[in-house]
Amino acid sequence: MKKEIIKILELLEENGYVAYIVGGYVRDLLLNKKTSDIDIITNALPKDIKKIFVNTERVYADYGAVKIRVNNHIVDITTFRKELTYTDGKPSQIEYINSLEEDLKRRDFTINTLCMDKDLNVVDVLNAREDLEKRVIKTLRNADEELKEDPSRILRALRFMNNLKMDLDEELKESIIRNKHLIRNININKRKEELDKIFKSKDIRKFVNFVKENNLEKEIGIIFPKPSNYSYIVSYYATSILLDKFNFTKNEKEQIKEIKSLINKGKIDKIDLYKKGLFISQAAGEILKINKKQLIKEYDELPIKESKDIDISTKEICSIMNIDPSEELGKAINKLEEMIVKGIIHNKKEEIINFLKRK
Repeated sequence: MKKEIIKILELLEENGYVAYIVGGYVRDLLLNKKTSDIDIITNALPKDIKKIFVNTERVYADYGAVKIRVNNHIVDITTFRKELTYTDGKPSQIEYINSLEEDLKRRDFTINTLCMDKDLNVVDVLNAREDLEKRVIKTLRNADEELKEDPSRILRALRFMNNLKMDLDEELKESIIRNKHLIRNININKRKEELDKIFKSKDIRKFVNFVKENNLEKEIGIIFPKPSNYSYIVSYYATSILLDKFNFTKNEKEQIKEIKSLINKGKIDKIDLYKKGLFISQAAGEILKINKKQLIKEYDELPIKESKDIDISTKEICSIMNIDPSEELGKAINKLEEMIVKGIIHNKKEEIINFLKRK
């Protein structure tokens, strides 16, 4: 992927423009972290970028941004700009400029202003590398001003603090506590997006401790029972009290419901493993402190993993029981699943037929 990104920078320069990789990619590279977050900035206007790249996906002229596709990845190319006004946390009026430094000054935190040129040289216009080495998150301008301009920066700051294992600059920390009410202004989908990114971290204790110590839970819309670490995002939602109606997908809702049912049951048996599957069982097992390897072993040893594994067809079941495909067939299959999984009968056609004939 790196070669393709360098090629983008080269193409822009060959057409008379300057261009740099900026932000997360450079920051994470210097922190020896894997990243797929690739943003490019340039003094080329969106109309110029569109002419240079035939693989343009979308153009956002109002924001000075163009998305292009590179090997199934989307790369954002943004024109140097000033953001003159903000509405609902988004720039509502911009002005194109021809200055890298001025463009970088509009960004949220110093650690996100690091750039890289086509020769992979780090370009540090605002002395951000010093903050990165000190592992401190600091705003470029007055912290109150930045957070009021875009309240989502509060959750972004807490995400960087937790996931990058950094500390908040004292001014930023005090500003977050002072302006915590602004979190309620963040779109619920954006809040969940930031929480999901935090929950992907192997350790969220720093985030949870900060949130609890500074009474941010009500503003974020989620109350954590304790700062636990889980391997699955849905586990955090299943074990927390949700104060706001987060927009979960249908699949997430079902997963949270199933995990909660196992937590309330307090144990996971063979039928649970079979009915809920390994993912849900492992997620709940982690919360219930059930050995993961043991769950995997028990799941692998199940005689069947789904109803189609049963050694008899539905047509044969109907014939033996003299029934039509109906609710009664469903009940018969459920009973067979239970008997086979529990080991009461073997998954052998002859045993199954004998069992069905006795019903």
